[in-house]
Amino acid sequence: MFFLTIVRDYLNWHYTTALVSFVRVYKNFWWFLTQFFSIPQLLGSLISPYKQITEARRRLFDVEGWLGYIIINVVSRIIGLLTRLVIISWGLTSLVGLSIFATLVYAVFVIAPFLIVVCFGYGMYLLF
Repeated sequence: MFFLTIVRDYLNWHYTTALVSFVRVYKNFWWFLTQFFSIPQLLGSLISPYKQITEARRRLFDVEGWLGYIIINVVSRIIGLLTRLVIISWGLTSLVGLSIFATLVYAVFVIAPFLIVVCFGYGMYLLF
């Protein structure tokens, strides 16, 4: 009788408290990856210059200075855009990988008690 109480309590914990804790841990990992790759911040500053490297505007009638100002600022923004897109894509790939992994672990976690019983029964079958 004591064994059945333990099994009941375990199944109660497994399908209530542990699943809620699993979802909480998943949310923490999601938050960590989002913050680690700074996805919201990088999306907000997508077209900003790379490392704030810009050229100051020179005299109004200096064509060479004016072209240098435009070229350096445009190139800096393109490099910043490409760098941010690469980091964002790494972050999104990590989030997709986390979601796939968490779904697999969740599925195994849900069927684990039944899998234990099946494996135990199959082991008994092989013994006899």
